Amino acid sequence: MDFIWHIFQAIGVGAAAGLSPAVGLAMVIVCAAVGLGITTANDDYGFLESAAAVVVAILILLQSIALIAIPGGMAARVAADRPRLTVVHLAVAIVLGALAGGIVFGAESDPTWIGLLFGGASAALVAYASGGLLRGVGERLEASQQRQMKRANKQEQEAAKKDVESSRRVIAFAVDIAAVVAVIVPLLLPPTGVILPIAAAVLIVRGRRRAEKKHEGLRVLN
Repeated sequence: MDFIWHIFQAIGVGAAAGLSPAVGLAMVIVCAAVGLGITTANDDYGFLESAAAVVVAILILLQSIALIAIPGGMAARVAADRPRLTVVHLAVAIVLGALAGGIVFGAESDPTWIGLLFGGASAALVAYASGGLLRGVGERLEASQQRQMKRANKQEQEAAKKDVESSRRVIAFAVDIAAVVAVIVPLLLPPTGVILPIAAAVLIVRGRRRAEKKHEGLRVLN
C-alpha cells in the first residue's frame, strides 16, 4: 500500500512543479528535511536533511517572491503565469517535476525511476493546462489594457498599466501559493495528488472541444 501512496505523492509533487517548477521542487526539499510526508529512509538521500539543502530551498522560495515584488522581476519567472514562456515552462516543469517525484521514491528506498516517470508526466500535464489557461487570462488583461489606452490620457494610461501589472503580480503570487499547497497536501494525504492532474486533463479536453466547435462554426460560415 505504501508503494501506491508514493505514486500518488509523486503525481502530486509533479503537479506542483507544473504550476511553479522551482517552488514545487524547493518545497519537496523542505518537506523532506522536516519529515513532512517524506521519510529519508535511504542514506543516499540524507543530504536532503542537511542545513545546506534547506537553506538553498528557502532561498529559492524567497527568490520567487522577490521576482514578483521587484520591478521587472516578473520577466525572469518561469511559471504558469508567464504565457510567453510556455515552451520553457513546460520543459523546466518536466525536469523539476521528475526530480521531485524521484525524491519521493528515492528517499523511501523505492525505485527512483518510477518517481521520475510519474512526477515528470504529471508536471507536463499540469504545466500544459495551467499555461494555456493563464495565457488566456494574460491575453484578456492585455486586451483590456489596450482598450483603456485608446480613450485615455497619459495619466490614465499609466494607471491602466499599473493595474494590469498588479493583476499579474497577484496571479503570480497565487500560482506560487498553489504550488506550495499542491506539495504539502498530497504528501500528507496521498490520494489528493491526482486532483490537479485530473483537473488539468479536464481543462485540456474542454479546451479542445471548444476549439473544434469554433472551427466547425467557421466552416459553416464559409
